[in-house]
Amino acid sequence: MTVRTPLKLNGSDLQEMTTAEIEAIQTEAIRLYGLNPYVSLTGTSSGGNLGTMNDTRLIAGAGTTDVTNFDTEAETPDVSTITVGYARINQNIDTSLSNWSDATYSYPMYYDNGNLREMSAADFGDTFIKPAIDTMVSSSTGTDQAGTYFISTSNSVAGATLVYADPVFTDTRADAAAFTDGGIPETQDQPTTITNYYLHRINSASQGSFELPICYRKSGTDLQQTPSANFSTALTTMINFYAAEVTGTRIRYGINTSGSIRGSTMTDTKLNSSTYLQRFVNTDDYRTQEVPSGTANNISTYTLRIRQE
Repeated sequence: MTVRTPLKLNGSDLQEMTTAEIEAIQTEAIRLYGLNPYVSLTGTSSGGNLGTMNDTRLIAGAGTTDVTNFDTEAETPDVSTITVGYARINQNIDTSLSNWSDATYSYPMYYDNGNLREMSAADFGDTFIKPAIDTMVSSSTGTDQAGTYFISTSNSVAGATLVYADPVFTDTRADAAAFTDGGIPETQDQPTTITNYYLHRINSASQGSFELPICYRKSGTDLQQTPSANFSTALTTMINFYAAEVTGTRIRYGINTSGSIRGSTMTDTKLNSSTYLQRFVNTDDYRTQEVPSGTANNISTYTLRIRQE
């Protein structure tokens, strides 16, 4: 890794940038990435390529009717578990920069033992892009992580954009209060929603101030302050290229994989018991049913994670 100290124009003199000034350019790279991330997550109703998260809940057993007496608890069908799979997150990687060439760019100048040299594309990446991506893949969810994603139990989060209107995961449980002996035979599956989880993308901050480095003119050998539009294009192209395609800095997401946890942990809960109910209708109609009850137990947890690979 070769980190260079780029030069800036201070009046009529060339001067090395400070650490803070270099970090300001890294922040600008993050801002630009957030406007159009090349590694994105989208929502889908099913078949998402980040895998399946399972929501489980108890359902009542089938109700019984006997013309002489109540079926015993052993004779009455037990409660059972149903599972609903959520595969609603797709990871999308834009590889349109695979054939990108840096021939059109003039890179910042730096001092090398008193001599002026131009950064290579690799130097540019090491100085500005890799540190920016290191910041972006942390567990934080502020503007320094613009263009990356997190999970929230709210469908509206300040500083972020809701990616998909529907929850990407929902934790449900049997609604124990909905099952009564007077309702036998009760509908077997009577769920209640405990928590919805939504996918968000972090918005870019407003553009901050930063110093433009000095570079060579492509058409000659004289020095100039890098034109702002050219420098923005270089930063945008490089951070998207590194995030999407450069081994070691590629941004990738997963569920319960390695990496930093992003946002809320998604928890699947389920009631842990059942209750045997009886209903006397008349001397020819004795009804029983086992229904969900008890307290909620955590069954599984799922986390959205971000990493470099």
